[in-house]
Amino acid sequence: MFSTLRRTLFALLACASFIVHAAAPDEITTAWPVNVGPLNPHLYTPNQMFAQSMVYEPLVKYQADGSVIPWLAKSWTHSEDGKTWTFTLRDDVKFSNGEPFDAEAAAENFRAVLDNRQRHAWLELANQIVDVKALSKTELQITLKSAYYPFLQELALPRPFRFIAPSQFKNHETMNGIRAPIGTGPWILQESKLNQYDVFVRNENYWGEKPAIKKITFNVIPDPDYPRGGV
Repeated sequence: MFSTLRRTLFALLACASFIVHAAAPDEITTAWPVNVGPLNPHLYTPNQMFAQSMVYEPLVKYQADGSVIPWLAKSWTHSEDGKTWTFTLRDDVKFSNGEPFDAEAAAENFRAVLDNRQRHAWLELANQIVDVKALSKTELQITLKSAYYPFLQELALPRPFRFIAPSQFKNHETMNGIRAPIGTGPWILQESKLNQYDVFVRNENYWGEKPAIKKITFNVIPDPDYPRGGV
């Protein structure tokens, strides 16, 4: 059951058209074997990856055909040696609590990830980045050790290079937890009860196309065969 659900979740969250049980025309209820976790965008287990992707977004998005398209960044350029990349960010994006998503917020998130670089050493991009800074409200500059061809593809991964409102850091970092999972994505974690359920509601102020569904409830139904790592 859960392997099938796992395969459909990304389609569900992208278009909100997969209905497991319709509590109302604009609400659905389904099941998952564990809670979604604290949803720290910069950490792994017990955070469920599909749920992190509901709340948090990347600068660029990876497509099935292998291409990378603009997302929170609307364009980018790089230096001739391939080491310095400059991203122009969208100017119409806010976190779900109303904080602006701008280059300084993005830079703070990168710094939070890199402050915990050892945890992300499996991802070569975490080792390649040497500097991140805001050039203006909409211009973000990332400097690498060397030209790194999978740079954009690794930025698009579900974690760790996604963005939480800086006000939700703890002591200016995220490696030891967050205050609340406040992202820029189309969903907001409204309520979570341990071993019972997680409720997501549509972000009514989302900058992009809003999901057709307003509410998704994940009831926790334990599965002894389910791997405990974040999915």
